Amino acid sequence: MEKWIVLIKEKLQSWLETFITMLPNLVLAILIFIAFFFVARLLRKVINKLLLRITNKPSISGLFSSIFFLLILFVGLFISLQLLHLEKTISSLLAGAGIIGLALGFAFQDLTSNFISGVFIIFRKPFDVGNIIDTNGFTGIVEEIQLRSTTIRTFQGLHIMLPNKDIFQKPITNYSLSGKRRIDVALNLPGKSNVNEAEQRIRAALEIMPEVKKDKFEILFTDYNGDVIKMEVHCWIDNTIEMDFNNRRDKILRQIHLAITPHEEVHA
Repeated sequence: MEKWIVLIKEKLQSWLETFITMLPNLVLAILIFIAFFFVARLLRKVINKLLLRITNKPSISGLFSSIFFLLILFVGLFISLQLLHLEKTISSLLAGAGIIGLALGFAFQDLTSNFISGVFIIFRKPFDVGNIIDTNGFTGIVEEIQLRSTTIRTFQGLHIMLPNKDIFQKPITNYSLSGKRRIDVALNLPGKSNVNEAEQRIRAALEIMPEVKKDKFEILFTDYNGDVIKMEVHCWIDNTIEMDFNNRRDKILRQIHLAITPHEEVHA
């Protein structure tokens, strides 16, 4: 029994001596970690405000500032452990972080892809909330851009949540960038029609329409096979919501039809 008591005393004495020896480094390590903590907090606020000005997205600025905060804390932690000569602990932490990161990468591969794509979309800004876009077979108004998905409201009233990965990898048509949209009308006239006269009537009909840009329409003679003369009309209007666009397109088609019908048989 006395032997065990002696061994315990010797062990406690050894631990005490080790603690006293390491005490200066321990105090220094704690002070360094506290300093890194306050520096990380300060930089998090600065980065959050800076990103908020750039992106105008509180969720994005908060996310990246928090990531930066954690990175600085990890650096402070590793430096503190290094001062305490805990190299094995550092190696274990790094190995564990690597294994966990690899496992999470495989488990959440799609989520990670959507997240990265969402970051690129937010910073590159191929479209913004309120824009009319066409992507992945859907046309509508962008209602919300999140890190994982983007919500589009179609002109049929449906809310479509598209993964950002699909949007980033597929073509995007943004009708709101130019402020104008083109309306294309294909015409088939009888082979004996007077092309010049038909063009003049169509041009006169379009020029009196306030919806049509006066210097932004063209009338083309595209093909002739003896029985049918093919023409195309391209005109531009101000970009609006889809309902107005369809109404204006309908009005233009009717105007062209009225301009041609009394004189020629036409199929649009």
